[in-house]
Amino acid sequence: MIRISRMADYALLVVLKMCGRDELITLERLCQLTTLSLPTVRKLMRSLIHNNLVESVRGSHGGYKLSSQSDQISIAEVIEAIDGPIALTECVKSDGGDCELADTCGLQGNWNIVNRLISNALHNVTLDAMGQEPMDVKRLKSTFIEVCDQNE
Repeated sequence: MIRISRMADYALLVVLKMCGRDELITLERLCQLTTLSLPTVRKLMRSLIHNNLVESVRGSHGGYKLSSQSDQISIAEVIEAIDGPIALTECVKSDGGDCELADTCGLQGNWNIVNRLISNALHNVTLDAMGQEPMDVKRLKSTFIEVCDQNE
């Protein structure tokens, strides 16, 4: 099963609650909107700030905001801020991974292709598109991803 981590899923929820806001949002308000605990939201925000996806403003009227518009941030960037680079198998990790079968397997080249396809797909879904219900595929960054209309 290919899954993103629970924390990456929570991070997507947090940043989606930040989309479309001109005003700063506090940790407490994010906890209310997401029903996540304060320690969890605080931990997520540290990673999102470290990866330049969120900016923090200190002070009595401080809070947090997205560092870019929601149509400029991909869900892959959020996932990678929490989980690290997208790597479906050990052999596609940027450091070469730790696969015992790397010398005899022969699948690394194909896994690299599959990994790039999935990574590209995630990089082409913006927060703006992800925040729409149902997702408006016209808001995706790329046209190479064709999604069938559900009515067809």
